[in-house]
Amino acid sequence: MPSVLSGAAEGVSDKRARHCNRSPAQLRVCVREPTGSLGMKDFLDSMPEAYARAFTPSEVREHADIVARRGSQLAHAEVCTGRGALRVCVVSDDRPGLLALVTDALLVHGLGISSAQCHCRVRADGGAEAVDLFQLERPGPSTAGIEISAAELSGFVQTLSELIAEDVLAASRPSTSPPVSRALTRVYFELEALRHGDAVLLVEAPDSQGLLNAITNALHSQGMRILASEIQTVQGFAHDRFDLVSTDGLPLTAIRLCDIQQAVHAALPAAPRR
Repeated sequence: MPSVLSGAAEGVSDKRARHCNRSPAQLRVCVREPTGSLGMKDFLDSMPEAYARAFTPSEVREHADIVARRGSQLAHAEVCTGRGALRVCVVSDDRPGLLALVTDALLVHGLGISSAQCHCRVRADGGAEAVDLFQLERPGPSTAGIEISAAELSGFVQTLSELIAEDVLAASRPSTSPPVSRALTRVYFELEALRHGDAVLLVEAPDSQGLLNAITNALHSQGMRILASEIQTVQGFAHDRFDLVSTDGLPLTAIRLCDIQQAVHAALPAAPRR
C-alpha cells in the first residue's frame, strides 16, 4: 500500500495499466471518470499535451485522484507506481522557485532526485498547480528508485510546506539580489525551440548534490517559470531540460536569454568545461 500524505497518512490502492498508445484527444475518451474524484476529462484538459502522451489511463486516474486529495494543503505528496518504478507525486500551487523548494526539502531528509517529470496545470478557478513526479535516490551508488517510508514522506511534506510558507512570507518583503555563485559547465538554449518561439534550456553537467537546486534557484532569480522539465542522470552525468516562460510576460530577447544562460552557468558547482 503506497504512502499518502497531506498532513496525515491515508491508504490508496496501487494502480498499474498497459500504455494507451493514443493521441491526447483519444486518451481523454478512453479514460473513465470514477465517482467522487477529479473528472478525467477536466484533469487532462488542464494538463499540457505532453502529459497525456506520457502516461497510461491508469496512471492518469491515479494522478488525478492524488491532485483531488490535496484539498487546501500547501503541499501534498503520495507514492505512486509508474510502470514499475516507485515515484513520489508532489502537488502544490505553482510558484516561482517551487522546484528549488522541493529539492531543498528533499536534501533536508537525505534524499535526491534521480529523474523527474514536472507539469503545470491550470485549475478551473484559474490558478496554476504543479503536478510533479520524482524518482528519488539516496547518496551513494545504485540508489535510484528507492522506496520511501510513510514517516519520511510525512517529514518531507512538512518541510516543504514550511519552506513554501516562508517563501510566501518572504515574497511580501522587499526583495534582495541573491549572491553570485561559482561557475560553471555546459548550459545552452535549444535552437530549434527558439525558432518556434519557445525557450528550452539544456544543462549538461557532472551530477552533484544540490545541482538541480542550483539550477532552479538561478532560473527563479532571473524571473523564469518552469513549465515542464526532464531530469536524467546517466553514469554520473546530468542531462536536464527545462521548458521556460518569463514570469513578467516580457519577450525573451537575445540579451535576456544570454543573461539567463550565464546565471545558470555561474550557479552550478565548479566543474571542468566539456
